[in-house]
This record gives sequence, structure tokens and C-alpha cells, in this order.
Amino acid sequence: MKGFERKKRTAIMLLAAMSLLSACSSNASAPAEGSEQTSNAGANTGQAEQVTLRVMDWSDSTKAIREEFHRKFTEKYPNIKIEYTQLTIDQFKNTILTAVKSEEAPDLFPIPTGMKLATLVKDGWFQPLDPYIDDSFKSLFIDGTFQEGTTKVDGKIYAIPESLSLPGTLLFYNKKLFQEAGLDPEKPPATYDEFREAAKKITEAGHGKYYGIIEGGKQTNRWTDAARDWSALAGSGLNSQSPISLVTKKTTYDSEAVLGLFDLFQSIAKDGSYHPKTMSLSAPEARALFAQGQAGFIIQGAWNVGVWKRDNPELDFGVAPPPVPDSRQKGALPLTSSGGWLGLSAKSEHPKEAALYLKEYYGGDFFQAKKVETGDSFSVVKGINEKYATSEQLKQYYDIANQYGRMVPDPNILNPAVSEVFAAFKDVHPSLGELLAGVVGGAISDAPKKLHQLSEQLDRAWSEAIEAAKKNGAAVDAKDFEFANWKPLENYEADDYAAAK
Repeated sequence: MKGFERKKRTAIMLLAAMSLLSACSSNASAPAEGSEQTSNAGANTGQAEQVTLRVMDWSDSTKAIREEFHRKFTEKYPNIKIEYTQLTIDQFKNTILTAVKSEEAPDLFPIPTGMKLATLVKDGWFQPLDPYIDDSFKSLFIDGTFQEGTTKVDGKIYAIPESLSLPGTLLFYNKKLFQEAGLDPEKPPATYDEFREAAKKITEAGHGKYYGIIEGGKQTNRWTDAARDWSALAGSGLNSQSPISLVTKKTTYDSEAVLGLFDLFQSIAKDGSYHPKTMSLSAPEARALFAQGQAGFIIQGAWNVGVWKRDNPELDFGVAPPPVPDSRQKGALPLTSSGGWLGLSAKSEHPKEAALYLKEYYGGDFFQAKKVETGDSFSVVKGINEKYATSEQLKQYYDIANQYGRMVPDPNILNPAVSEVFAAFKDVHPSLGELLAGVVGGAISDAPKKLHQLSEQLDRAWSEAIEAAKKNGAAVDAKDFEFANWKPLENYEADDYAAAK
């Protein structure tokens, strides 16, 4: 617990430091600090008009407590009906693109993965939250929550984080299957070779009943995240903040670190250690099969802990850091500040009701406390984590993430104008995640060649995006993404941003 608290304070201090730089631009019974005033605001709606508030996201891990939250919300605000749609992450992106284009977007929805807030604001997706939230609401959040380039654009708040940001690529393992395969459940694999061998032994012990590893293989984002994060530990310098490697300062996707990661996954596939349904599964489906004892490993995020605790209380599982090459760890898991998530549609006809929803979601006495208590994730609301984090696996996940992770620089914080570059950037396909999926699925055998081609294609696309942004008047430069003062095993802090300017 002491280690958990110390590391949590460190993470919050990092967020606070970054905030200083950008400042110029079971039933839970106790509400978060300041939430009483916030959650009561607007409760007396009188004979208000009946409205339907539409909310859409991909947060499947909190579906049960979200439904309970909606029940409580509509009891408190009977004039507001909640129409909630929960999709997979891939379904959401396609659905929201169509909805926005046809001007039928829901009132509240998250920023799609791979897209930047500033770009979406410029394109008219979201409206500022400032007219509908007050200082008492803003004060609920830990320092560093609202930053220019991540949750704010031109000094206005457009989105609020879902939870405290942690990497979603740690290694969960089934302790029972470890024992059946003759492995020590208290000693998870630490290197690539150990990981491959453990997956192979579990597969052999299963005799077709269970396998070494399972993944939500039809979700490209799961492969992308694993490729970036695991290769970063090996020294690739890749992260989600831009296509640029912080090591080479270029779009380098065929480095030794990336090639080694691809070789590991390909070898595991050739061993027959992947669950045969892997490539046809969504992440929630893979999570469910893992909990049923059909695989020894799964690469996933902290949100799984709460789901397994609720749906599979008999599951005996452990949490481990990603393995590293036998040559040793040369980098860190990329940690990012808690970026924007839920925002208010620019076309919403019910912004005040949407604001009430946000106030209850973050400042009420149920949802934030319950999601931490059930082990889903850590909250960005002050005081919640200290009081309600009881799951040992969730605490363990947090400790591992902070032990092996380091804050990486965000170009949007250094220079918010880079949003113009991201807006002009055109995705390259097959992407990193698509290539890794192809390798595991057997469709791609020449990974080194494909990764070299990806590096070259990304270089052209990125250079074109920078030039396009400049032509549009943006004061940007390739150096905005290079961060010459970045060190792979150190946190990138406020002083580092100041020195980089």
C-alpha cells in the first residue's frame, strides 16, 4: 500500500507539473470533495420539458454500473431519458464518423482513437463545456486534468478524461493453468524466450482445451497498442503521441526493437500457442474466454480487473509487466497525461442536460466511487482512489505501470498548433497494428520488408502533413515532434517542455 500511495502521488505530481506549464492557455456513500454542491445543481427541474439525452461510447467494462448510474440519474432527473449505446472501439469509430457527417451525433460521446481534440473542434464536432460547468465542478479533478492540447483548445474545455491514464498492455495470466503446465504462478515470464516457452507449455498441457495466449484479434487497436508499448520497452521510442520514434526522430518502424517484437509474436503463432479463435474475437470476447480458462495469457488493460471480479470471482489471475528481449530492457512503457474523452456534441440540443449528466458522472456519489471500488480503473476525481481502491490486482497493475512506465512528451502541449499537422495527416495502410495482426494470422510472412515500407510511407505522409499545415498558416516544424532532450528511462516533465521551446 505504501508503494501504491507513493507512486500515485508521483503520478499526480507529474500531472500537476504539466498543468503549470499549460495553465496559461456494494454502494458508495461518500461523495467526492465538493460534489455535494455540484451534484445538487439543477436537481429541482420543476415541470421541465421531457428530453432524451443520447450517450455513446465503447466502455464495455463499466456497462453494469453505467446502467445502474443511469437508473439513479433518471430517478433524480425524471424529465431526462438516457439513450445509451455501447459499442466496441472499432464499431464506435465507424459509427460516430457517419453520425457526425449526417448531423445525427449523440449529445455526449468520446474522442475516437487516433484522432486529436483540436482537429475535431476545428471540424465542428464539439462545443465548449465552459458555459455549463462551474469552478466547483472543475475543482473536483486532480491537478493536471485540464491542459491545453489534451482537454482544452484555445483555453476552453472541450473534453474530460475517462480515467487516470495507464498503459493498456500489461500481461494477465491464469495461475491455475500455470500450475497445470508445471510453471510457477509466482514467477511470470520476464523475457521474450520465457514468455514464448510458457505459452508453449500451457498449450501442450491443455491438449486442445486451453492455449497459451488469447487476444481480441479482430480489433486492430489491440495489436497496435501491444506493438508500440512492448517495443518501446525494448527501445523503439514509439508511442501514441505521434508517428515519430523518440529514439531516431524519424518514422522508424523497422528498428531492431520492433522487428524483435514481431518475431516473438510470429514465433508464438508458429508454435500453435494462440487460441484458434483469436483472429475472430473482439477484445471483450477474448476477455471472457480467458476468464473461462481457455488461455494462459492475455495482453490487456486495468479495466479487465473489475469485469473479472464481478463476472468470474473464481478466476485466480496475476498481473505482470510485458516481457523484454533477452538483451534487457532499453526503454519504458509510454505513459501519457489523461487526455480528453467525453465531449459535448456541437449539434446537441440539450447541453444543459448533458452538463447535468457530466456533473453526476464525475461529481455524484455513485459512478466514480463504484468503478474504482469494483476494480475497473483509477479515477481522475480527487479523493476517490484513496478511499475506494480495494482490489489488490488493480493496485498491482498501477504499481507495475508506474515502475515500468515513464511520461512521454506530448507535441500538443509543446505547441498546440501541431493539431494542424494531425488534421492534415492521412493514415497509412497496412498500419502497424494491421501488420502485426497479419503476422499472427499467417497472412504476412515478410514482416521486415513490410515494416520498412511502412516506415517510408509514414515518412512521406508525415512530411506532407507538416507542409500542408504550414501552407495553412500553422507555425509548426518537424522539430516539434522530435524532443531532443527526451531520455528513455526518465519522465518528461514541465521543465523539459520549457527547455524544448
